[in-house]
Amino acid sequence: MVIWGGTGNFKVLCELLKDDYQIIGYFDNNPDIQREYQGIPWLGDRHAFLKWAAGLPKDRETSFIVSIGPGHGKARLDVHREMLHHGLHPVTAIHRTAFVAENATVGAGTQIYAQSTVCVDAQIGEGCIINTRASVDHECVIEDGATIGPGAVLAGLVRVGKFADVYTGAVVLPRIEIGEGAVVGAGAVVLKNVPAYTVVAGNPAREIKKRTS
Repeated sequence: MVIWGGTGNFKVLCELLKDDYQIIGYFDNNPDIQREYQGIPWLGDRHAFLKWAAGLPKDRETSFIVSIGPGHGKARLDVHREMLHHGLHPVTAIHRTAFVAENATVGAGTQIYAQSTVCVDAQIGEGCIINTRASVDHECVIEDGATIGPGAVLAGLVRVGKFADVYTGAVVLPRIEIGEGAVVGAGAVVLKNVPAYTVVAGNPAREIKKRTS
């Protein structure tokens, strides 16, 4: 398999995937990116990816996952869909110490990290990140490209919109809706719905500003 993205999230993914996949290398547009990590080479930027993808053998399945971290959920999903377009097969990565209920659904390309919990009837979309020790309780809906940060807690029946970010240690009470593209700051306690593309922080969480994209 290959990975798109080579920063901190990439290193966590390498640990998660090492027992199940041979990682060929990774792509990243950043010219200052580390050229190798634990023997895994940087394969180049998007131009290099397009050239590489064009030469893939048709009789061999090559998998991928996108390692673009918090704050960039839309970009993560866009790259995910571009790699699909080139015939690669998406990996859904679930850490061996995570708990995912049997009837929870998890979309392609989503990453669920160590000691996190996804409870009964939860629905996780494509290209999401459920970070270390995050808790997603019963019947939550996490839409495509959203990120739930380390140690964040979502009570039951919470909905998190596309590309939204719930940062480290935040707590979201039951039946709350976090709008598309919204940001919940680290440690915030969310007692009411958060409108789309709005940044909230504090206890109780209050609007700080609007997010443009």
